[in-house]
Amino acid sequence: MSRISIIATLVVVGLSAERIGPIFAQSPTSDSTPSKTTSCVFDFQRGEIHDCIHENATGELFVAPRVTKELHFDSYGLAPVLSLKTGWMYVNRKGKVVVNGVPQMDNGPDSFHDGLVRIVKNEKYGFANRQGDIVVPAIYDGALNFENGTAKVCKGCRNKCADADCEHRFFSGGDWLVIDTKGLVVSRPRPE
Repeated sequence: MSRISIIATLVVVGLSAERIGPIFAQSPTSDSTPSKTTSCVFDFQRGEIHDCIHENATGELFVAPRVTKELHFDSYGLAPVLSLKTGWMYVNRKGKVVVNGVPQMDNGPDSFHDGLVRIVKNEKYGFANRQGDIVVPAIYDGALNFENGTAKVCKGCRNKCADADCEHRFFSGGDWLVIDTKGLVVSRPRPE
């Protein structure tokens, strides 16, 4: 582990980009092994909260109960939070991180579509459900969200910046497929 301390930052969705901008300037260490406890921030006026994210003996991540009770949960009992160490995630009411590796979309976590959310593992895209089960393995170089039971995914595509500051991105090239919510290929769209 490097001498640089690991700071994980939690952000409750709804904070403005101006308020979270300085936090994104920090970069996590290159060590991919999570620490046993990590600091977090979920309310920038309160500042850093020590010992916020905990890892148990089996490697599961939990948000401390004192923080969990302040999160805003959706009707499915999930709250999106951000850790600079592990990225966007969804946490249940017990504080357990149930979905990890959620990509950022419009200054927040990607959302669920047809009961599934995109995940990124080792720079590959897949999909997880609200219980945290990976229902489509992370084997694709790009993926669009599900809509009406299908999603477009690609192999061999590249994630590119759409503007100078890389605030918006898109997938380019590659072989595109249409999959169902079980990950089965239902069609191969014609190249445009």
